[in-house]
Amino acid sequence: MRRIVAICLAGASASLAVGFAAFGQAAPARPTYFQDVKPILDGRCAGCHYAGGVAPMALTSYLHAFRYRKEIATATRARVMPPWHADSRVRRYLYDPTLTNDQITTLVRWAGRRAPRGDASRPGAPLRSVAPRLSRVDARIPMRTAYLPQRSGAGDDYRCFVLPWVPGRETYVTGFNLRPGQRKQVHHIIVYLAPPRDASTVEAWEREDSRPGYGCYGGPSATGRQSFGFEFLSGWVPGSFGTDFAAGTGIRVAPGSRLVMQVHYNLDAVERIRPDRSVVELRLDDAVDRRAVYAPLVDPAWIISPRSFRVPAKQRRIPHAYTADPRDLFRLATGMDFRNGMVVHSVLLHMHRLGKRGSVTVDHGSGRRETLLSVRRWEFNWQREYHLARTARVAPGDRLALRCEHSNAGSKLKTWGENSADEMCIAFLYVSEP
Repeated sequence: MRRIVAICLAGASASLAVGFAAFGQAAPARPTYFQDVKPILDGRCAGCHYAGGVAPMALTSYLHAFRYRKEIATATRARVMPPWHADSRVRRYLYDPTLTNDQITTLVRWAGRRAPRGDASRPGAPLRSVAPRLSRVDARIPMRTAYLPQRSGAGDDYRCFVLPWVPGRETYVTGFNLRPGQRKQVHHIIVYLAPPRDASTVEAWEREDSRPGYGCYGGPSATGRQSFGFEFLSGWVPGSFGTDFAAGTGIRVAPGSRLVMQVHYNLDAVERIRPDRSVVELRLDDAVDRRAVYAPLVDPAWIISPRSFRVPAKQRRIPHAYTADPRDLFRLATGMDFRNGMVVHSVLLHMHRLGKRGSVTVDHGSGRRETLLSVRRWEFNWQREYHLARTARVAPGDRLALRCEHSNAGSKLKTWGENSADEMCIAFLYVSEP
């Protein structure tokens, strides 16, 4: 059982994961590894399950797959692997790694029939990848110095690193990738944009800490410090290969800005901790057709008065909801003018460990409700960005609605906050001008 849990906790969390097209072929009655199983494992699992990868075991050879055949069958049959928590019945998304029923049947049959090896000289056809890729790299920005992660009681270390921004002119980020220095140790990375007015603040936080970077959790603010208007830039999860932003769109970066790289190190399965020096890769352009931004959907009252967001002890099914005109909310948060509406390209939902389920919807002025994202089973370790296969238009008069549900079996009240002992309900939408 511990192996199953380990498999379920390895791999991608939020945003940009490998997706593959299904062939629609019936599951073979007598599947073999090289003809039927290897194409599935190579296509869906090897991005995390390889020697030195973030997963606790490799699945890149017959011996690997044979050893973990029962765990593979159990995890895929339960649909906990590959990880995917958006409800694809209400909306289609890009890069969906979900296995088809026939692919799951193939893995289960193979494991239950003594896992035959098959003919290595005649391998099965590989699955056609539809994973995104970063089309070009115009800037590589490494961490200033290497950092040796610190093992805590839970095996997690959240650390933020301030990265310099070199261009001395207005520039647009139009694509993004991250290269972790130690993939076995890095659970996920998020990069935020600090505007020029706040550059000195984040630099001071880093100088005040005795080690490279500074401690942080849930966002880029230093632990115990007041948060301010960071802008979400993008992120990395195991299995990611980077991606271009939606065609013709980009995020403006002013000269004098700083990038803040938040790294979540998970060291549970790491025997020897090694120094990490991860690198941000960016595609840059001098102009775009439509300016875009990651805009936060959140009740400002929860941030201004954290105790107004309550998750009482010993209670289940605790709802939180917020509905707003996004034109006003996003203007205040981003400074962009959305008076003529906006186009939604992707959605990322965020809660902490007590989250159970959540959704983001558009309540159109016509009375129609359109679901952008519905997560029916929230998992803190599997946060990701969901890219809409068909973009959504939010017109003047429409409203965005955020809904979260928490469950608190503990003995203490939880309120809004950045730390692991606190809770949240917030979504980030990548939106562009219409």
